[in-house]
Amino acid sequence: LKPFLLSWPKTEGALPWTVDRVSGPHCVMEGAAADAGWEDVGPASGSTPGMPGQSFMPGGLGDPTGAMTEAMVSHYARELTQGSLSFWPHVVRTFRRYFNVTQGYVLRKMLWQLLPRAMPKQKSGELEGEADWDVRLQDGLQLDVEEPDMYIPTMGFVTYVILCGLLRGLKEQFAPDVLSATITFAMVVLLLEVLAVKAAFFMTGAVNAPVLDLAALLGYKFYHLSLILAVGLLLGGGHKPESIVYKLLASCLLLSYGASLFQALRRLLRMQPTPGHEAVADVHRLLIKVIPVLQLALCWLLMPSWPAPRTPLATDGGSDVASGIAAQLNATALAAAAATTTRLG
Repeated sequence: LKPFLLSWPKTEGALPWTVDRVSGPHCVMEGAAADAGWEDVGPASGSTPGMPGQSFMPGGLGDPTGAMTEAMVSHYARELTQGSLSFWPHVVRTFRRYFNVTQGYVLRKMLWQLLPRAMPKQKSGELEGEADWDVRLQDGLQLDVEEPDMYIPTMGFVTYVILCGLLRGLKEQFAPDVLSATITFAMVVLLLEVLAVKAAFFMTGAVNAPVLDLAALLGYKFYHLSLILAVGLLLGGGHKPESIVYKLLASCLLLSYGASLFQALRRLLRMQPTPGHEAVADVHRLLIKVIPVLQLALCWLLMPSWPAPRTPLATDGGSDVASGIAAQLNATALAAAAATTTRLG
C-alpha cells in the first residue's frame, strides 16, 4: 500500500497521516486534523509501527479501511455533539417543551380557551404528591394553564386548512393548490404578526418575550377559527349561514380568543417589562389590550368566503309561476273549445 499512500492527493493543509519510508505509515497529528477526530487513524493503541503482526495489510490488526471508518464515525459523532449539527438536538429539546402535553391537559386548555378565567397561580410549582390528570409538567414542575403550547395551535391550523379546502369544494372551486395556497397565506400572516408583536414588546420593555411563545399564543386563533367554520357548516348546511345563532356563536368565540390572549399576556412573567424599563410600563399595559383587539381584524382576514346561501322561493317568483300555469290552462281550454266547435260545425 505504500505507493497508494504516497500517491494520495494532497489537500490544503496537512494530511491526517504521513508515510515514513523506514518504519512504514504511522499517525502524525497536526492542528485541525487532531481536532477533527483523525487521531483515531493509525495503528492500534500501544503498538509500534513496523513490528510484526502490526502491518497495514488488509486483514491485519491495523487495516487502514477499518481505521478510516472508525475515524469518520468519530468525526461525525463529534460534529453532532459539538459542531454545527449540534443545533438540531437543541431544536428538538426546545420544541419538546411545547408539545409535551397530555390528553387531560389538552381538554382543559381547550375549555379554558373558550371560557378564559383567571386561574390561581402555583405557589411553588412543585408537585406535592401524585399529579392530576389534567396538569402539564416540565422538569418536574407544574405549569399554569396560561403557559402556551404548540399542540393545540398546530392541530387547529391543520383543521382550519382542511375546512377551507372543504368550503372551496362546496363552491366547486377546489384544486390541488388550494391547500398549499391557504397554508402559505396563513403562515405569512402569522409570521408577520409575530415579528410585529415581538418588535412592539421589545420597544415597551419586554425584551425577553420568547418568539416561540408569541407564535403559540397568536396561533390559538386557528383553533377558534376552526370552531367558527365547523359551526357555520352545521348551521348553514354547506352554504353561508345567515342565522342569528351563528353570528352570536361566532362573536362569542372571537371574544373568548381575545380574552384568553389578554389573560396570557397579562399573567406570563416573561411577557412583562424587565427591570429598568418601568418608564414604559403604561405603554406596555396599553399594548397587551390593543393586541387582542387587532386579532379580531386578523381573524376576519383569515376567514374564507362561504358558498352562496340558499335562494328561497320568492313571493314574486311564486306569482309568476302561478300565472304561467293559469295561462297554460286557459290556452288548453281555448284549444279544446275550438276543436269542439269545429266538430259541431
